[in-house]
Parts: sequence; structure tokens; C-alpha cells
Amino acid sequence: MKRQILIFGGTTEGRKVANWLSDLKQSFYYSTKTTSHPLISEMGECLSGGMNEDEMIEFCQLHEISLIIDAAHPFAADLHQNLHHVASELDIAIVRIEREFVERLDHEYIHYLPSMDACINEIKERHITRVLSLVGVKNLPKIKKALPQCDIWFRILNFPESIRIAREAQVNEERLIVSSRFENLLLEEDLIKEHGIQAILTKESGYSGLLDKKMELAIKHELPLFIVKRPDLPEYDKIIKTRSEFQSYLDEAFGIKRLELAHGYTTGTCAAISAKAALKALITQEKTEWERVDLPNNREAMMPIHCTELASDYAICTVIKNSGDDPDVTDGTEIGCRISFNATGEIRFVKGEGVGRVTKAGLEIPVGEPAVNPTPRKIIERELTQVLDTSQLRKGLDISVFVPMGARLAKKTFNPRLGIEGGISIIGTTGILKPFSAEAYVQTIKKHVRFAVENGSREVIINSGGRSERYLKQKFPEMPQQAYIQYGNFIGDTLHAINGSGIEKVSMGIMMGKAVKLAEGHLDTHSQKVVFNKDFLIRIAKEAGYEESSINQIRAVNMARDLEEIFPFTENELFYKHLKSKCYDVLEKEIEGYGIELLLMNIKGEII
Repeated sequence: MKRQILIFGGTTEGRKVANWLSDLKQSFYYSTKTTSHPLISEMGECLSGGMNEDEMIEFCQLHEISLIIDAAHPFAADLHQNLHHVASELDIAIVRIEREFVERLDHEYIHYLPSMDACINEIKERHITRVLSLVGVKNLPKIKKALPQCDIWFRILNFPESIRIAREAQVNEERLIVSSRFENLLLEEDLIKEHGIQAILTKESGYSGLLDKKMELAIKHELPLFIVKRPDLPEYDKIIKTRSEFQSYLDEAFGIKRLELAHGYTTGTCAAISAKAALKALITQEKTEWERVDLPNNREAMMPIHCTELASDYAICTVIKNSGDDPDVTDGTEIGCRISFNATGEIRFVKGEGVGRVTKAGLEIPVGEPAVNPTPRKIIERELTQVLDTSQLRKGLDISVFVPMGARLAKKTFNPRLGIEGGISIIGTTGILKPFSAEAYVQTIKKHVRFAVENGSREVIINSGGRSERYLKQKFPEMPQQAYIQYGNFIGDTLHAINGSGIEKVSMGIMMGKAVKLAEGHLDTHSQKVVFNKDFLIRIAKEAGYEESSINQIRAVNMARDLEEIFPFTENELFYKHLKSKCYDVLEKEIEGYGIELLLMNIKGEII
């Protein structure tokens, strides 16, 4: 298949969009300036070394490129401009794959400046003499030369090239903080306290660059934080952040459609791949491009390694999570593992950045442990034990699974209400995400049920989501938070999870649209699986004895909520009595050992 798409990557966003194209079975070229993040994909051909503007034009003409995808680093200003010029010159479509940036903060200690020179001048004018530089190694020589009067501590990444640049700039090694980009800022905080740091210097790199944590650090210690603003981007045909946006754009602009739904991998599989690759790297002190693990049900997973960091006493590997066409907040997220030996002879899980910690009983993991679920733990332990046996090593391991964006992503999950603090959970029972299976959601429902029982709830209130839960909390203000369980579209899975759990009573809140689908016998109410059925509603109305005038009005209804214009939403209205009766008929076939009360709700929060 001819390649007519050219990606400029070398970033998490580049790997992410490469996954999206691979899932669409679309071939492409992938250009990176360095060889440190090579693309490994059967659909992509990797081009290393970078290109100037003339070389880009020649390449695009030779290969008949019809779409340029800019997924390069936000601060690659010259590259962004070159790509814009090339696209304009050749009349080629160009889109930008953008990361999520930290919202700009109006605060007395936070200062956004247009350039590194402006930051340096600000430090000089304020007569600051002790600086913590968190901008990366590329700017290190410039900063050191421009601020000879300052005592500067430089945080650099643990890569040979970074260390070489620092040494060539003749930075005193006592002033170097050599660390992983995946570590938090604990060392930096200790340094601030110990050495009386007066200012912090960084770039507007986003959540992946820990900018939010740097802000918190500066405000906590009342230090000015000078932030080099990300450069303005040129005009693009479209700015894209999600897989669905990308697929819609390709369909509209090029007629490229999904031939079939793509499967993806769970966070547990990503963690296992990263852990195994990291242990091999620690033992051999060599990087690997691919790694595989065995999954339940005689399946296997193989993924390319995105990043490897090596030291004598630890190794880190990461992958970019590909969720396929399963809706998932972690799609395109970097997930990794840090492996080090310990003297205990045991395999221990240690909390990593962005992975939550269990703080309450009732889950499958003991209180205090990182939220790595049992199945991923078993896969990781088995794979690492095999690597140790093959290498004839008898050593213990400390395993730290991390997700740099995890703390932010956790706010979009149910973890906070389950007592999992500080990040997401590493989950997965099969290791594979089937499109629209929403395995993670169903597993969360099961966790909620166990959590409620372990924390003393014998009565629970199940509901479809945030709005209905708010209405139900007004009706049942005395019920504790753990008693509220959201089923989303998965009514059947929720009822089955409650069977035999010890729960004695269930109150089920349900909006009109889902109630109509449930009454017809659908226990999964997702719109992609079941549609609004007017004929069924007409049948209910006829059974309830309504006249033909009401029946005809139903034929004009487009949404379930419109039924209230025909039938007043009251407890005694026959239509709703019949609707609820049919819902009960469906529910009672699924429940075992507990009573259920159905609460029909409308958009106003009224309940009958």
C-alpha cells in the first residue's frame, strides 16, 4: 500500500498517532530528528535524522505525500514553521496532534515570559543568585554562560548525551541533579530547603513535563517560577487531541474509514510489557525494541518499547498505551515500570508516579499497596520470574509501575470514591480491550460492590451516572457515599455483581431512555447496541388502554423524554406503571437473594 501520510514525531503524541493509523491499517512515514525514539510498526517506515525545508519538499513530492501530521515537541518552533511552509508551498493538508497543557495560572509567584533570554534578564534584574533550572539539558550551556554570577543547580535526565553536554559546559557535578523524567520532585524540594534556592526556571511543557507539580512547588516555597512560554503555532487545517477527532477528520477529508474495529491492550498488559523489558535491560544493560508477554486464555501481547532509561542499579521502560477502538481515558498515555534489585529475595510492588494507593478496605489489594490489580500482578510476577530463571539469578525485585499523567486521569475515574488516592489503577482481567467491551468499567462496578459490602453497606443505590446520582442523593441524604454505584449502560453486569455479594436491598434509579430499553429486555443500554423503539412504546400504550390519539402522538416522538408531553409524569399514570412493570419483569430474572426497588426519573429530577 502506498504511503501518502508523513508524521513528524519523536514524542508521545507521535507514537500515539502512529498507533491510530496502524489500527486503521493505513501506511505512513514517521520522521524523527534522533534515533532515541524509533518507531516500530508494521504500517510505518521510520526516517531518522531530520530534514530541512528543501529536503521536506523533495521528499513530499517524490512520495506524493497528501497529509503532513505535526506531532513534534511544542518547542520545536523552527520545525513547526518549516512544516507550515512546506504544506503551503505544495498545497498539502497539515494537522497538529496536540498534547494537554497545564492551564495558565494567574499567581504572584508564577511568571510567563516569551523566551529564555527574557527569563535570564528577569533573574539578573532581580539580583537572584541561587537558581534551580528545570528546563532540560539543551538550554544548560546558555544558562550557565549567561548567569556566571549565579549558583545554579541543573536537573538533567539520566541519559549519556545529557551528562556529556553538562560536562562539556563544565558544570560542577555537585550542581547536577541526574534523574529520570518519570520521578517526582522530592529531590528538588529537599534541595530548595537545604540550599536556599531563590528562583526556579522551567518551560511550559505540559503535564508530561510535571509543570503542574513545579507550580505547586514554587507556590509552596514562595519562590518565583519563570516559565518560558510555548511558542505560538502556525495555522493548521485542524488541531487534534483524540482518536475519534482524528478518525472523523480522515473520513471527512480523505474518505479514510475504519475497515474493522481495533482491539487494544489494558493498563495491566502495558505494565507487564514495560516491567519485563526493564528487567531484561537491567540484566543485560542493553535496550530492546519489542517485548511480549503471555496473557490469560492462551493469548499473548507484543508491543514496541517507547523509551528506555538505564543505570547500574535500575532500569526503566515505557510503552504508549493503545486502547484500540475501546473508549478509554488512558488511550495514548505513557505507561512504564522501574525495576531494581532488592536483598529480600521477594518481588515487591512499590508505588510509582500516577498510580494510586489503596487507602480503604474492600478492594482486592491490601490497604497501603499500589493499585496494581491481582491479574496484572500475577502476569508481571510470572514474566519476571521467568526472566530471572533464564538468567540464573536469585534476586528480589522492586517493581514500580508509573503513569506520568495518572494523577490527572484519575479524576476522570471512580478511584477517588473507592479510596484509591493519587492516581489510576492498573487493571485488566484478560489483558486485551475489545472494542466497546468497556471491560474496565465492568471491573470497576464489581469493585464498587465489594467495597460497599466490606464497608458495611447492605443497601445500595444504583444509577446511570452523575446527574441521576445527584437526584438520588437528594432523596436518600442519609446514605453513605459507598452505597452509590453507577452502572452506566451495564445494568445486567451490575445486577450479576450484586448477586451473592451480601447486599440485601437495591434501589435502582433509571432515566426514561434507559427504562424503555430495559423494559424491552436490554440489560446493556448502550446506544450502539440498542436503539429507541417506538413500536415497543406503542405496544405498552395499547396494553395500558390508551386511545388512538395518544398512540399517534407516540409515532411523532423522537426521544424518550418527549413521552412526558403525552403522558403526565405522575405515579398514577398508567403508561409509567406498565413501563415499570415490564422493567421489573426483566430485572427479577437477573437478581438473586435481594429485593429491588425501581425509581423512574425524568430530566427535572422528579422520581416516581
